Amino acid sequence: MKDPKVAVVIPAKNAEKTLEKAFVSVLNQKTEEQIEVCIAVAPSEDSTLDVAKRIEIDNENVTLVENPSGKTPAGLNLAIKNTQAPVIVRLDAHAELEEEYISTALETLKKTGAANVGGRQNPVGTTPFEKAVGIAISSRFGAGDARFRTGGEEGEVDTVYLGVFDRNSIENVGLFNESLIRNQDAELNWRLRETGKKIWFQPELIASYKPRSTLKELAKQYYDYGKWRRHVVSIHPRSIKLRQLIPPLNSLVFLLGTIFGFFWVPSLSFPVLYIAGIFFVTTVKSKTVTDFIYLLIIFPTIHFSWTAGFLRGVKIKS
Repeated sequence: MKDPKVAVVIPAKNAEKTLEKAFVSVLNQKTEEQIEVCIAVAPSEDSTLDVAKRIEIDNENVTLVENPSGKTPAGLNLAIKNTQAPVIVRLDAHAELEEEYISTALETLKKTGAANVGGRQNPVGTTPFEKAVGIAISSRFGAGDARFRTGGEEGEVDTVYLGVFDRNSIENVGLFNESLIRNQDAELNWRLRETGKKIWFQPELIASYKPRSTLKELAKQYYDYGKWRRHVVSIHPRSIKLRQLIPPLNSLVFLLGTIFGFFWVPSLSFPVLYIAGIFFVTTVKSKTVTDFIYLLIIFPTIHFSWTAGFLRGVKIKS
């Protein structure tokens, strides 16, 4: 492809049901710029590779690379290195871009001079459980105050969802850290900010996201988030945010309050307040009785799974 202006990179693993939808959202972009696409396929338990091969055969602007390590940052870096456009758009295989996503991102990059711009993560569930997860992770009580989850005004932030990057900026800091299974986006954004670059939140940018389908999958997701966030903090101690300290502090107070409650009843007020908070937020956020039932389970699952992962941390083999 001659002189593409935008490269969309898609890391894909176990995504046979969603990869084509993600790619179609690229085809549907309302932009006059030429777009090249590179799909990096990790070893999968389904036919993700076959879907990717079919997309490559049917579309001359698509390149397929295999990612033998299976790690998302390695796949992203492989895809970036197999493209040439000056602007890099990250698109996960379980997400979809709204039609004006790329055109709006390009305008925002030009206007702000940022190294990375991103927008809102829009959870789109198909089952009652997925819809309830979407409600939880879009709330401050569920997943913190990051603007890409809760919305807010346009401006500089510490990290964004997915991201549209200036190629020179990310190449100058070494692309994604391939030692990270999770939180590689936040870690890259930290390094960009350390060089004086801006990370910009643009609420008009919207990308859909499919929430986890079961409680077990959700617990593992947030356990991994917590575990790898701890690792990022160990690499970059100043990157810690207040929202990342609240879950472990809450869990510690909840546990100690419950234990000491057997000896000193007033200490039970701490776990009681947390449980009351869950009931209050669940009541406010629920649209149906099913939402209410699921959210009573989902909120503590997110909080305690993230905390368990954060306290556990990651042991990197030397």
